[in-house]
Parts: sequence; structure tokens; C-alpha cells
Amino acid sequence: FRSLRALETMYRCLDERRSFRLEAGAGAGKTYSLVKALQYLIDRDKRELMRRHQQIACITFTNVARDEIIARTDRSPSVFCETNHAFCWSLIRGFQKLLRQQIVQMDAWAEKSEEVGGDLGERAVEYNLGHRSISEDRVTLHHNDVLPLTVALMSQPKFTRILADRHPIILVDEYQDTDDGWMDGIKRFLLGHDGAPLFGFFGDHWQKIYGTGCGSIEHASITEIGKEANFRSDAMVVECLNRMRPDLTQE
Repeated sequence: FRSLRALETMYRCLDERRSFRLEAGAGAGKTYSLVKALQYLIDRDKRELMRRHQQIACITFTNVARDEIIARTDRSPSVFCETNHAFCWSLIRGFQKLLRQQIVQMDAWAEKSEEVGGDLGERAVEYNLGHRSISEDRVTLHHNDVLPLTVALMSQPKFTRILADRHPIILVDEYQDTDDGWMDGIKRFLLGHDGAPLFGFFGDHWQKIYGTGCGSIEHASITEIGKEANFRSDAMVVECLNRMRPDLTQE
């Protein structure tokens, strides 16, 4: 019953276009809920998404998680599932002029940009090799450049309009380990704004692993959903978890 209640609340948020955060403790079936949300949206919206040339975005933290979600949604063309960096690069790669302007302002690029007089000209900006370089005709980004550049471009109304038009719904897996700066950009420029995508965040801030992760997220436009069932753990483990965390009790 508790598991169904969480799913029904999630479906209601999707139907009413309310962004939400599904807090799923250890063993509560977070990935199951995320896949159920995607399957619900595919069944409901696939024709409209195809007609409008749109996709539901699903942002994962690892390639393994990405591959699992793609497999469990039968490689639906209605879903664009990628890691944070790959997703962000898919958004910003078309804004070449703005990228060149932003790159020369970044501290990490100061020395290299000075070598070309602080002007990247018409060089193509690429992200494939994972290290910073400037050649005669191209600029190659480092892994750590992609998210800050995305946040910088989010202040541009045209960029956020294109994002919302391409991905009207964005689901974020393991939200607690999402880069803090990238999450701050989502909160500042998208959540609660008219015409912005609907967001669904899946995870557990108690299970944050990386120091750069945002941890728990709070925003006036986010509905919190607690996953109160546990399908994976022994009863003794669940009882221990409930003593440690009485604000998110599980059965």
C-alpha cells in the first residue's frame, strides 16, 4: 500500500505538471520508481512527443545506470537517457559563439587563451578527448568545463527556451550526487519559471557519496514524496533504518 501511494503521488505530479523529489531510502526501490515514471510517460505521451520532436530526458550519474535504464525502457525513442556531462554537452554544443566567449573568461583557460591573444576566433569547440587544448581550428574541453559552461549559458533566455522545447520533462537519477553548481543553475533558472521543464528528482540525500554533490535539495516548487516501502532489506535492517531515520519510515 505504501509503495502504491508513493507511485500514485508521483503520477499525479506528472499529470499536474508539478516538479517533485522522490526520496527513496536504502532498499526502497528508487530505480524501480524512476523506470515506472518513464514507462508511464512513454505510454501517455509517446505520440505527442514524436509529433513535436521532443524527448523525455533522464539524467544519470554513471554509464552503468544509463545502460540499465535504457534497457528497462526497451530503448524507447521517446527517452533521451545520458550521464550529466553527456546531457549537458548535448544542450550546449550548438551554442558555439557563446561557448567561445565563456571559455576565455574561465580561470582554468587563462594561460591557454593568452597564447592566442584571448580570442578564439571561429575555432570549433569540441568535447571528446577530455583535456584542454587549442589548435588552429578547434578548442577541446576538459571534463570539468562542461557543467560550468552549461550553467553560464542557462542565464540566456534563448538557451532555456530551447532546453524546454527539446525536453519538456527531465528526470534526474541520484539527484544528491548531482554537481552543486549545476543543481544551483537548475534551481535559479528553471524550477518555478513559466515554460520551464517539469523536473522529477530521484534519490536519497543520506546516500550522497561525492563532495561536489548537492545533497538534499529544497525549492518552493518541488513536491516531496517519501518512498515508505522496502523490498530489498531484511526486516531487522528496516527496523534499524527506521530508528536512525524516523522522518522516512519504511515497511
